[in-house]
Amino acid sequence: MKRKLLRMIVALMLISALAAPVLAQGKTKITVLRPGDEEKVRSFLEPAVAKFMQLNPDIEVETVYESWGGWIQKYPTLFVANTQPDVIFWWDNKQKDSTAQNRLIPLDKYVDQAVFKSIPGSVWDLVSVSADAHYYIPSSVDSFALYYNKDVFKQAGLDPEKPPKTWDELLACAKAIKEKTGLPGIGVPAKTGMNTLQEFVAQFVDQMTGTDFLDARNKPIFNNAKGLVAMEFLQKLWPYTQPSPTDYGRGELRPLLRDGKLGMIIDGPWAVPMLIDKFGENLDKSPIGIAPPPLGPNGEKTDWAGTNGWVATRQSTAVASGKLISFLMQPEQLYNHHVAYGSVPLVQAELPMKAFQYNYWKTFYTLNTQYKLIGMIGKYHPTPGAFYDQLEAIWQAFIFKQMDAKTALSQAEQKVNDINARQGIK
Repeated sequence: MKRKLLRMIVALMLISALAAPVLAQGKTKITVLRPGDEEKVRSFLEPAVAKFMQLNPDIEVETVYESWGGWIQKYPTLFVANTQPDVIFWWDNKQKDSTAQNRLIPLDKYVDQAVFKSIPGSVWDLVSVSADAHYYIPSSVDSFALYYNKDVFKQAGLDPEKPPKTWDELLACAKAIKEKTGLPGIGVPAKTGMNTLQEFVAQFVDQMTGTDFLDARNKPIFNNAKGLVAMEFLQKLWPYTQPSPTDYGRGELRPLLRDGKLGMIIDGPWAVPMLIDKFGENLDKSPIGIAPPPLGPNGEKTDWAGTNGWVATRQSTAVASGKLISFLMQPEQLYNHHVAYGSVPLVQAELPMKAFQYNYWKTFYTLNTQYKLIGMIGKYHPTPGAFYDQLEAIWQAFIFKQMDAKTALSQAEQKVNDINARQGIK
């Protein structure tokens, strides 16, 4: 009798726990987190959530605020304790993260099918980690473009309306700028601890190999003849970069380009808000040119890109979470989100909207829809963040000519193998 009573108590406790997200008045309560600057997050997310709850009176949404830095520190502990938010703006390369993987919910049954159809196939190819289900809905895509200062081009005797289209032309432009103006031809984001040098190197290696650094089994596939071609090209480019490259991240390079103290950078759309603050909304009429990144010897249209998007983390609130994600992925909400953060248009319906009428935005949209996108290292890996710190030191030694291209590739491959060994990946 006592055992039967105990089983009933345990069953009631379990039912109570599962029903926790449902409020007494019959509403389902969910939490949503978009990490980042709180002022920017509030500017688009609060009106969106208010409108969503008006349209869905049976769902109550609580917005959680956290900086990216704070979230990076906290999320492993929260996931282990199952106290993470129900809906989270996530990274594409952390879908297999060992901390969170078993918490992410397949979204195919819960998110409006129109959302899946609206996202370009190139973006799905970039973020997909499973042939059977979607655990992640990409919301912002940040591909790399070439920014160049037209005034600096003129000073170097280059045509300001003809940015380089190939690696050879990129090298020639960087060389001309350095030799004729004394300014760095191209900026490289190599600042220690910023983890951006990996992405700069990957832009060239991925473009040449046509693949990510790792395959679906997390094996390194970059140390080959094509990878060596890319690294040897970078070796030629280093003399025309800024002095003391490890003192500069993307944030330090952008004002140099803006102010005519640097010829070119390869960067994502994150630079656009700063440029708009200086030159106005129509950058087409500014001294800053924006173009697709120069193509390698194989001529393939391949570009590095990173994405963030939405995940749901609890089966018990999956229906409500799916409705919220579907709402946040509507063109009007996407547009408000993208304008707040300077992100590029993701779906075609955004292009006619006010902020995206200029050609420089269409450059990014073309990259996202017509190029093969290859993203952040480790999208199939349980610890993707481990690669950045380990590889950064190698690429820094490479840029300082402390090792040649072949040695850098070999050492990078060994680092990947060491990380894999610690995870039991053979």
